[in-house]
Amino acid sequence: MSTERLIEIFSLMARYESEHPLGLSLCSVAREITDLSGAGISITSKNGMQEQLCASNDVAQRLMDLEITLKEGPGYDASQSGTTNGVSDLMANEEQRWTFYSPEAVELGARAVFGFPIHIGAVVFGALSLYRDSTGPLSEEQSSSAYLMASVIGRAVLVMQAGVPLDAIANELQDQSTFDFSVHQASGMLSVQTKLSVKDALIMLRAHAFALDISPSELAHRIIDRGTRFDLQSGVWLETDPKNGEYEECGN
Repeated sequence: MSTERLIEIFSLMARYESEHPLGLSLCSVAREITDLSGAGISITSKNGMQEQLCASNDVAQRLMDLEITLKEGPGYDASQSGTTNGVSDLMANEEQRWTFYSPEAVELGARAVFGFPIHIGAVVFGALSLYRDSTGPLSEEQSSSAYLMASVIGRAVLVMQAGVPLDAIANELQDQSTFDFSVHQASGMLSVQTKLSVKDALIMLRAHAFALDISPSELAHRIIDRGTRFDLQSGVWLETDPKNGEYEECGN
């Protein structure tokens, strides 16, 4: 992960935040950082439905509407599978992956489309959809930027849910753990263990770290390394005993 690229993303976010609502600023940054024609972001609601967070322009908006309505397209597939996908030439017969979405997307002016899952740890909760008005695959730099942007979006959504003022999201992200994504990766793992939302899992992680008098980052690495976990059945934190490798209750 390139720190310089992250700084560029956060700088763009700070610039756009002063002019646009947060959702729109995220989409505008995604479009600019990937050097594509447009970007849209969808989030999976509690009932499993896709809901639009933003779109960078009118075509991106209408493409997002298609995905949500038809349940087809790069972002929809990315949110369902948790993997990146795309079509570099929507007009090629062999690339007609989406029966209804593809011809409609072409009619709107899209020639290539790509989807990147938005996730925290193991939990996928949305997708970044990108389109271009010319054919061709993403370059290595574009693909890397899109992956990084999807990670930033995941953290931004989490920060939004935590109630941070919308014009302070970029600074909040920049200040968190010196770009350490481990806290949010661990929150995703904890969310699976506890069956809580990622937001509540993050709060739980920070509270337990405070009780142990350690940093959230240190606890996060323990969770990622399987040294610490939460047992849903007993309702207690467990930690690996270095002597026998078995989990024992962790004092707090």
